[in-house]
Amino acid sequence: MPYGFIKHIENKGYSEETVNSYEKVINQFFAFIKDKYPENKEPFQITSSDIIKYLEYQRDIREKSISTINKELAILKTMFNYFWETDKVPLSVDPAVKIKRFVVKEKPTVHIQFHEILKVLDLVLLNDEYSPLRKVLFLLATKGLKMAEFGFTKDKVKDNANKDIVEIQLKNRTITLQGSEVAYFHEYFYSTFFNGSEYVFTTKHHGENVTGPIQVMSMQSHLRAISRDYLPEGSPALTLTIIRRAIAFDLYSKKVPIQLIAAELGIEENTASYYLKQIVEGTYTQKELE
Repeated sequence: MPYGFIKHIENKGYSEETVNSYEKVINQFFAFIKDKYPENKEPFQITSSDIIKYLEYQRDIREKSISTINKELAILKTMFNYFWETDKVPLSVDPAVKIKRFVVKEKPTVHIQFHEILKVLDLVLLNDEYSPLRKVLFLLATKGLKMAEFGFTKDKVKDNANKDIVEIQLKNRTITLQGSEVAYFHEYFYSTFFNGSEYVFTTKHHGENVTGPIQVMSMQSHLRAISRDYLPEGSPALTLTIIRRAIAFDLYSKKVPIQLIAAELGIEENTASYYLKQIVEGTYTQKELE
């Protein structure tokens, strides 16, 4: 894989930068397919639905912009068209050909203020019926972690008992837990030492004994339970995206510089600027309509 496609675009004179960007997207796509289908799928088995689910994952979980998602769709269309035309892969139908570009239907809005989320956090941490896992997942969610960031391994956790601080080294930033946060984290973290996995948070794949990093459905299950218990009836269920929007809007409202907001969310400054512009415009527009 990908069946001569990269060599094909190199021969067509695509720049090295473009080839690298194509290869990155294609690798991401097939990694998504492999993760979603443990038995894996060959290209001729991939459907339009698989491609749409990948794009929706990039939008909703990876929080990529619509323009970036449409670029990825264009790359996948080019690849599957190559498969179709060259018969390198026996496709009965091109699964990407009828997929339309994503459009921005409405700007994102802040459904719940961050100070309200912190009040929910206090209640969650004091709930004796909640597992240590649920408490720590929500604690880290309020630090603005994206879904992919919950896949950190145990060696990324740095414990400093003298300072009563725990540092979690993520790819683009370091999360610091202090005071009572450390006690809640330790209660869960120490219980994972003998679970046989390198990951702090895990999900066991259906029908397999091997555990991998926590999957989105597991996370959503915990957030839905918390939402049912603590949000007013009819409120949208909490998601990692909703929490990150609330954090971004809270920092913006406090006039925190864009560089620090980007660092807090673990994203590039230009991405943070666009992200905030969309949230602020969407939120104020929504308030005007209410």
